[in-house]
Amino acid sequence: MARQNSPDFQQLLDGYITDDLSDLDLESDEDTEDTENESSERGESSDNSEQADDPCIARQRKRTRGGEAVTGGPGGATRVRDAAAGRNSSVKWDWSSTPFIPKQLSFDSSSSGISDACSVTDSSNELDFLREFFSDELLDMIVIETNRYAQQYLRGNAMTPRSRLANWTDTTRDEMYLFFCIMLLMSHNKKNRINDYWSKDEVYEQKIFGKLMSRDRFLQLLRVLHFTDNTIRVENDKLQKIRPVLEKLRNSFKTKFKPFQELCVDESLMKWRGRLSFRQFLPLKRHRFGVKMFVLCDCDSGYISDFIVYTGKDTEIVEDLQLGVSGSVVKTLLTPHLQKAHIVYVDNWYTSPNLLHYLLNENTGACGTVRANRKNMPKLPVVKRGDQIVQHSNNIMCIKWCDKRVVHMLSSVHKGDMCDSNSRDRQRQVVRKPLAVLEYNKKMRLVDKSDMLLSSVECLRKSIKWYVKFFFHMLDMSVLNSYY
Repeated sequence: MARQNSPDFQQLLDGYITDDLSDLDLESDEDTEDTENESSERGESSDNSEQADDPCIARQRKRTRGGEAVTGGPGGATRVRDAAAGRNSSVKWDWSSTPFIPKQLSFDSSSSGISDACSVTDSSNELDFLREFFSDELLDMIVIETNRYAQQYLRGNAMTPRSRLANWTDTTRDEMYLFFCIMLLMSHNKKNRINDYWSKDEVYEQKIFGKLMSRDRFLQLLRVLHFTDNTIRVENDKLQKIRPVLEKLRNSFKTKFKPFQELCVDESLMKWRGRLSFRQFLPLKRHRFGVKMFVLCDCDSGYISDFIVYTGKDTEIVEDLQLGVSGSVVKTLLTPHLQKAHIVYVDNWYTSPNLLHYLLNENTGACGTVRANRKNMPKLPVVKRGDQIVQHSNNIMCIKWCDKRVVHMLSSVHKGDMCDSNSRDRQRQVVRKPLAVLEYNKKMRLVDKSDMLLSSVECLRKSIKWYVKFFFHMLDMSVLNSYY
């Protein structure tokens, strides 16, 4: 759909700038959270041309945009305006200091865990679990597109007799399984160059690789590995090269396992330093530069239930003006899990009173650190170290607690109780912290833990094609989910 200047642009602009400050980076030292393992790093554009938390947000303020849906064709990226965007506009926030009793959520855990859509049994082996995600259907699609691309490449390029691709033969499903097996095995035997895995030098030699596949055949498959038909072009879809695999894996992640009550949403980053229009810079992440994803994890198992790849203004989220871009990310990820009494943990980029109010209306609890300058936040007085102030409104509790720094938190599922923690101060006294802080620190580690586990056995290698590297990252995610 073509974009046109909308007559209500000023109203839309006011909605981003004045109605929801969730997209501005205005926090002071006092407003910065400092919980034990806070994952508060934010994405910035790689050229640092915008000072906002997210380049998508900065561009939203500059360009004219109407209230219509903007789509990118079949399977393309989509940014949709929520028709019920104004549902929270009339909510009144009268903060009170009376004792807070949260709304009780009744969660049915009988359906949590491995779902009926998963065909594994007690006698299934490791490969059977992996094939729940990397199914024969998915492998057949990759085989077809790889063979198609190899033939297109041979027709469009003159091959010399010494070229590896000169004697190309079409691959099969079994050979593709073997190829991925070798990629996973390489992650446990780190070498600087791929050729070293087939080296005859007694220092490097590992006979297993030569027994599984020849070096030239492995490099052939790695050279032409492909996932979509190049002759079919989809406008405004930056993920076109990986779209078929991406959608199948996301669907498998969501259907093969039903999460337990507690969930968390955070960012994950796949390292990529090449040229890419939606490459991000997250200074507190291990790799800093790469492809950013918004990840939904199950807190009990660590299972990755869903993820959204950030592609700038075309990121696939259902955009609610009252929640802002960050709140809309949470809303999009949680849509299949609303009205089921889940509890979600988020950090201060997502958290706002409007978001928690929306989730509570959808029978979903939430807890997270929050910036003091969010719209509808109460004005709380200064607190001394170790003390807290608790106020509540609309079944949502706000805590201002001072440790080394001042921490603001919102919760719709915790009381304002102080509990003993596992840390001690300089006088060897047990440090008491709010219950919401202790639970938040415990639950918000899951995405970072998944990144840590993936980094230890990841099969990623340098590539000039970002989508090939991202595919192997999804393969690692599938192996991790298979393990869980």
